[in-house]
Amino acid sequence: MAWGINAGLLDRERFEPAVRKGWSALKRAVHPNGKLGYVQQIGTGPRQAGKNDTQYYGTGALLMAACEITKLDATKQ
Repeated sequence: MAWGINAGLLDRERFEPAVRKGWSALKRAVHPNGKLGYVQQIGTGPRQAGKNDTQYYGTGALLMAACEITKLDATKQ
C-alpha cells in the first residue's frame, strides 16, 4: 500500500494510517538479533506462523516495505 501511495495510485490521507499500522506490526516482528519472525513457511498450504518462524523471502519483503516507507517519509508534507 505504501508503494501505491508513492506511485500516486492511492490517496495518502485515506491509506497512510493503515500503512503506518502495518509498518508498526512489521517492526515488532523483528527480533533483537535482527531475525524476522512470523514468516509463513513454505508448504502445501497455509498454517499458523509463530514468532520464531522465518524464511529468507520474508526478509526481502520487509526490506522492500522499508524502502517504500522511507520514500513515503521523504515526501511527507
